[in-house]
Amino acid sequence: MWFELRKEDLSFRQRAPVVYINQAEIAAPRCAVGAAFCDAASWKKWFPNLRGALYEGLPPYGVGSIREAHVGSTRWREEMLLVDQNQGIAWTVTRSTVPFAHALVESFELSDSPNGTRVRWTFAMQPRLIARLGSPFAARVMGGVLQRAAKNLETYLQHPTRNPGS
Repeated sequence: MWFELRKEDLSFRQRAPVVYINQAEIAAPRCAVGAAFCDAASWKKWFPNLRGALYEGLPPYGVGSIREAHVGSTRWREEMLLVDQNQGIAWTVTRSTVPFAHALVESFELSDSPNGTRVRWTFAMQPRLIARLGSPFAARVMGGVLQRAAKNLETYLQHPTRNPGS
């Protein structure tokens, strides 16, 4: 069963009722990190609990492209708001198989850091009951997920044929 979410734009990050922001460092050049973030098929090799992600239609993929992601036992239909190997990636979720939120925007912004690339993950939402119940633990859990993803992505970029695990 699918649950519809309200489509939002990037400005939702400033007005959402709930916003989580986490950062991580990846010892790799921004262009390599950005390429991995923009390549939906690579996510299952480095992002924890992501079983697969796929864009609909033919490339090139950019703003307005639709992507479906399988995270654990859930599925998420996303409309891309930003797909840029230098800046990062962002989307609004339009449908989900779990009644998690009324509206949801995620972004991964990239910037240079002394050791490679800084990733800033913003998760902005108008939660439904299930997300409100989990909110006391969400910030810590999401920070851990991003740190694992960053470590996995660093390994993946060094050895793209090996799966670093999740």
